[in-house]
Amino acid sequence: MDAMWPRWLLTILALWTFPQVAALPELAMVGLGTAGIKKVSTMVEAIQMGYRTLDTALIYQNHAMVRQAMEESHVPREEIFLTSKVSFFPSSLELPKEHQSTFGMTESPLPPELTFHPFNVKGKEIEGIELSLQELGVEYLDLCLIHAPSTSALELWASFLPHLYGYWPKMPSWTEPLVLGATQALTAQEVEARKREAYQQRKRSWLNMEEAKRRGFCRHIGVSNYPVQFMQEIEEYQTEPIYNEQQELHPLAQFRDVQEYTKKAKIFLTGFGTGVVADTPAAEQIARRIGRSPGQVLLRWAVQHQVHVTPKSNQLARLRENLEVLDFELSDADMATLDALDASKVFYWNTSILVPKADRKLRDDL
Repeated sequence: MDAMWPRWLLTILALWTFPQVAALPELAMVGLGTAGIKKVSTMVEAIQMGYRTLDTALIYQNHAMVRQAMEESHVPREEIFLTSKVSFFPSSLELPKEHQSTFGMTESPLPPELTFHPFNVKGKEIEGIELSLQELGVEYLDLCLIHAPSTSALELWASFLPHLYGYWPKMPSWTEPLVLGATQALTAQEVEARKREAYQQRKRSWLNMEEAKRRGFCRHIGVSNYPVQFMQEIEEYQTEPIYNEQQELHPLAQFRDVQEYTKKAKIFLTGFGTGVVADTPAAEQIARRIGRSPGQVLLRWAVQHQVHVTPKSNQLARLRENLEVLDFELSDADMATLDALDASKVFYWNTSILVPKADRKLRDDL
């Protein structure tokens, strides 16, 4: 055959290859959060009942379960939108020398729920993704996210503290103002002192993600728990777009600046945490009136704000309920009722405290 291919052959090739590209899955409005799911069979049934976006992370230590579930579901890999997250820990857990005597230790301890891995750290994003691919038994991720923006041990602990009083209430509530206040004050000092170093570490992490995408390890890249200012920062050096931001988002913590920014920047926003506030009276009242569950009401609230959701559950009935949030709409009045509940009550990560004080004012054009 001559070097110049016949036009008819090129046309046939184009017609054959286009459906392959068009069939690639995209991020679903309702996906499956796999953290905390205890049985492979539960994941398998979720996939078989229609879930096609699966969300996991290196820190969850469940890649093997997700792999087995995908294999046992018999759903082709190309029909699943697979997300994982890396770069959870800072490159060092050493505490600032000036605070080591205060805490009585040189390195930050880790909550038992968090298992350290040397590839799940800032600067090792490519190695973390390669490990994830190996554990998941796949050649690529549809989406990979930087799991957290913290670049030091103190930043990690300070932003993590809401877990201990909210999502995992393991400390007496009366200690919350004292512990949060003291830790945030120390962190504010460190953030200012390490401003340039932290910036360079976040920049290196993002550029590593871009390199992973160029190598074909992931189709899309993004961030998780990033305040607006850190996403704006990426604009300064990115050559690849932020595809997705994952963020705690529910009526009690609406992060409206994040919602506005991601819409303007054309970044998909995925919210998590609605289950933590399912006992909110307003959600319960709406649920009773319209014949839905409070969880469905809260997920529908997010979806109507064009926020993607990845709820998790070990109950098959609840998993079916979660998919059904696409089958109804909340009225404008009900949406307004839930919108009015915003109290900036964070249960998971408070990463806004990692933004240097001088950078906390959003750009005028936001």
